Amino acid sequence: MSTDIAIVGSGAAGTLTAWRLRALLGDTARLHVFECDQVGGRARHIEFAGERVELGGTLIHTDNRRIVELAAAVGLPLAPRRVEIPAGDGSIALWDGHGFLLRVPDSGLGLPLGLVRRYGPFNLLKLRRLAQRAKAAWNSVYALQEAGRVFETPDELIRATGLDQFVKISLTDLARRHGISDKLVGQFVTGVLRDMYNQTSDIVALAGLVGLAGAGLAGGSLVASTEGNATLFAQALDRIGADIRVPLAVTAVRSDDSGVTVTAGETCLTVDAVVLAAPLELAGIEITTPDGPLPTATGRRYQDVHVTVVAGEAEPAFFGGGPTPGDVLTTADPDIGFKAFAQIGHSQALAQPIWKFFSAEELSDDFLGRFFRRVAAVHHHLWQAYPVLTPDPSFHPFRLARGVYQVNDFESAVSTLETEATIGWSVADLVARDLKRG
Repeated sequence: MSTDIAIVGSGAAGTLTAWRLRALLGDTARLHVFECDQVGGRARHIEFAGERVELGGTLIHTDNRRIVELAAAVGLPLAPRRVEIPAGDGSIALWDGHGFLLRVPDSGLGLPLGLVRRYGPFNLLKLRRLAQRAKAAWNSVYALQEAGRVFETPDELIRATGLDQFVKISLTDLARRHGISDKLVGQFVTGVLRDMYNQTSDIVALAGLVGLAGAGLAGGSLVASTEGNATLFAQALDRIGADIRVPLAVTAVRSDDSGVTVTAGETCLTVDAVVLAAPLELAGIEITTPDGPLPTATGRRYQDVHVTVVAGEAEPAFFGGGPTPGDVLTTADPDIGFKAFAQIGHSQALAQPIWKFFSAEELSDDFLGRFFRRVAAVHHHLWQAYPVLTPDPSFHPFRLARGVYQVNDFESAVSTLETEATIGWSVADLVARDLKRG
């Protein structure tokens, strides 16, 4: 007897949900993956100036077990990001709008030594220990999953792993509680988080510490799929024989005694279960249960992230002369105009460096005219990338109604490819258990 399951969303959450369901239910399960845009979700790349450029979901940490294992199973190599800088400056800098608070080589011991000189060894050591503790707590979820633990709510998972100590407080307040200087947190930590989440150290501590772990404060290194991270998810879905329906937006889900009906365009599909692996607030799906419509407007706000990719020659005068750093973080000054940028490659076709900026507003032609001597190509993209990560968030349960499940609420605590993938894995365990129980 076959089982039909619909999965709405083909990013990290949806792909790992489908991957895990195939492992649990075997070939008897028919997995229907609906995607309103393109496979990969917020992992997306474009061809720009003759090169492949990642617009979202760019990097994977070597400790990201679910993503790393998926890449190995699919046979898609992961490799460190290497940026060709033929005549550039491979330094990382922290800019406050007036000058560089920090500027060091982006390799070897340059950054650690620069941080120690500016903030002192004890502040760095205490921050590193916090990041390591958060990483260890998160990593404990893998052992629980592999031991067969099934979670019905995000809160249950958070308590079981000890993550609650990092979820109910901001990183700013947790750092103060541990005697870490406001200078370090307000400058470098905020710079890292403006790059990763476009937010400051006032975000929920778990997200902030996971971000710092990704920046190297808890060991490991950063890699990416050599073919593009979206390709990893596309190949994984193809490998398990998923029925991929793209672009096709789901508009309604109805749960009743006869099963679950999914409506997408002119398609009406009756399934045994549906997993919503897209944010409820953004998906625009009307969910109806035997008890009536299910409200999905929780008041959770999503962060607007403007990504601007430019092929061009930087103007040294923008930073007061000298070569432009290859990677610039910023403090939380709204007058700076951007949150972070990096040189991410080099266009052979245009013979120009390629830069990627994050900003709260779309970068204007005036800004680009001041930053660059010459602009050869520009691409703008707007993401509603992740929630505004306020401390002590509230969550929906993973099971919204009979046969209806959701993944993305956990993003309110931390939002990365790996955390979405891992929660998708857990929700798949819950779906499979419910189906077996009937």
